Amino acid sequence: MAGKKTPNDIMSASRLPALMGLSKYRSPNDELLYTLDALRGNELPELIDSEPADWGNALEPVIMQQACARLGLGTPKVDHDDALFHPDWPLAASLDGSVDGQSVTVTTDPEAGIFVIGQDSITLDGVGVLEAKLTSMQPEDSPPLWRGPIQLQAQMACAGAKWGAICTLYQGIRMRVFLFAPHQATLDAIREAVHEFNRRVAVWKADGTIDYYAPQDSEDANRTWPQAVADEVMLDDLAQTWAREIMEAKQDIKDAEAVIADREKKIKIQMKESSNAVAGQYRIAWPMRHYKAAAPRVVPAKEAYSVRQSTLTIKESA
Repeated sequence: MAGKKTPNDIMSASRLPALMGLSKYRSPNDELLYTLDALRGNELPELIDSEPADWGNALEPVIMQQACARLGLGTPKVDHDDALFHPDWPLAASLDGSVDGQSVTVTTDPEAGIFVIGQDSITLDGVGVLEAKLTSMQPEDSPPLWRGPIQLQAQMACAGAKWGAICTLYQGIRMRVFLFAPHQATLDAIREAVHEFNRRVAVWKADGTIDYYAPQDSEDANRTWPQAVADEVMLDDLAQTWAREIMEAKQDIKDAEAVIADREKKIKIQMKESSNAVAGQYRIAWPMRHYKAAAPRVVPAKEAYSVRQSTLTIKESA
């Protein structure tokens, strides 16, 4: 059920989507630095801390019970208090729930909200892993990799289960049960990812060096190297090309913005007081925008702080 049970010093099933570059919110470097902070003994923030997450935790038992009822199974076990550890990989997992599949064979039934993923049917052989999800997204016929499938494959690997189910409640009113068997290509990718993660942790343990992953984007680079030191480095010819391309792209943006401003001015001159206009195939609106009255606000004082600039400042040398 709810609550983190896996240790922070090794990779866990719930963190795998970010480690494997599939998360919209966290990166491989975020996961690496999170574990290194744990090894340093630093206080760690909650990875997910929000009202939707709280509701998801509270509704886990209900979601899993309803999913099992749809599958014609018994009451699920929803009180897994201990983490599970893979026998060969540096990987841990905690379970929302589990249930005996009673060797029932299931096929996809969209009317019942049951979808067998990756095959025509599945036999629920032995005790299977249940993962409960709550989302505001529209119902779908297959969940994205970051919302359960990668996590479930890792959970099945740690539990030695032959099947698993992602039980998702959409918008509080639609249930989908996605059934999976272990998928070897996915398991191979997980094994490679956790061993590589463990290697980078071992490098830090050996000499304090952080062997970063390549940042996924500019924002990830900001989080990876949040502090700047007062020195100067020489970059290669590729960096010179990239700097020139940035400068040219910024100029293109300025030129485009100048065109937009000029054309808007010319259209407004023709429209004058009119709020709507037609120009060939285009309908143009220039309406009023109304704002409610607001009480005056006093901005509280802020202490001085420093943060690394999020964008590069580039100037051409004379």
